[in-house]
Amino acid sequence: MSSLDIINDNLNIKNLYELKLKESNDEEYIKYKKFLNFYFQSEHKKEKYKKSFIDDQIILTDKQNPKKIIKITPTKFVDLNKLYFDLKNYNDYILHKITSIVNSNSNITDQNRTEFEILKEKYLLYQDKIKTIDSINNNFYVEIGNILNDKIEKSILLAKYFYKRSEQYLLIKTMIPEKLKNDLIKIYKKNNKNKPILKEINKIGKENDIPSNEIEKWFDWIEISYKYLLAQNEINKINKEIIEKENQFEINKKNTIIKKFSIN
Repeated sequence: MSSLDIINDNLNIKNLYELKLKESNDEEYIKYKKFLNFYFQSEHKKEKYKKSFIDDQIILTDKQNPKKIIKITPTKFVDLNKLYFDLKNYNDYILHKITSIVNSNSNITDQNRTEFEILKEKYLLYQDKIKTIDSINNNFYVEIGNILNDKIEKSILLAKYFYKRSEQYLLIKTMIPEKLKNDLIKIYKKNNKNKPILKEINKIGKENDIPSNEIEKWFDWIEISYKYLLAQNEINKINKEIIEKENQFEINKKNTIIKKFSIN
């Protein structure tokens, strides 16, 4: 059975696309998983069920009570990209058939009218599903677009801090040892990511024989560098989020539930 064979008016592709059976904790799904495990587990002497697969159904027959039969129709999945392509192609074919009927030189028969109505209904039905898949795609791209707008704003902020950091570094006239620079960073962190008060800056300058205003410039540079790193980390998070969402979107599209399982 192809995916087109089970498309009908009641089939809500959007709801099924958003359905995550693997994350479901409802009793029916737990029972479904249990029976699947029975079917796929290796054969052993204490096997409770006799197993078979007939007409796309898993059949579990209780060995102790053969009248007790469990029929499971597994979940059917579809690749939305392929379904979209199939729907488009079939609707093109329908339009061609409708055009042939309308433009026929022969008199239109009752059979032609019946065929025309069937084709029209299928065309409208498939067109509706095409629009739904378009909507799923558009919603995703809007979401990614919003994330990209956020990335652009963060990138502008990053560039701002980059230039400010460079400008601040040019204001510094006294280079300091790497150890002192690391000590100043530790002091900045200990001070809740804030520049210390002037009294402490004067003390650090005196202890290291460096003008206080130069120590203050170094703290200003550290503060801007910290803000620069924060902006960079935000962009890295956004990049990671985009990749994860794109990967998940492709997985969801390739494994969209088009028909839920049933247990009888």
